[in-house]
Amino acid sequence: MATTSFNKNFVVSDKKSIRQLKADINSPRKVFIKEYDRKAENAKGIKLLKQRLSSLAHC
Repeated sequence: MATTSFNKNFVVSDKKSIRQLKADINSPRKVFIKEYDRKAENAKGIKLLKQRLSSLAHC
């Protein structure tokens, strides 16, 4: 099930939960993504694919 189609109403009545929810919305977590060389990754992928396909051709 796709999470982007999530459309459900809910009620939060606990004061502590409301404060925590507001704090979380006002200060979202920062996610750090490791940088990588896309060209090198693509070249490596193509090389591995060619290697795999060439071994299948000999069967």
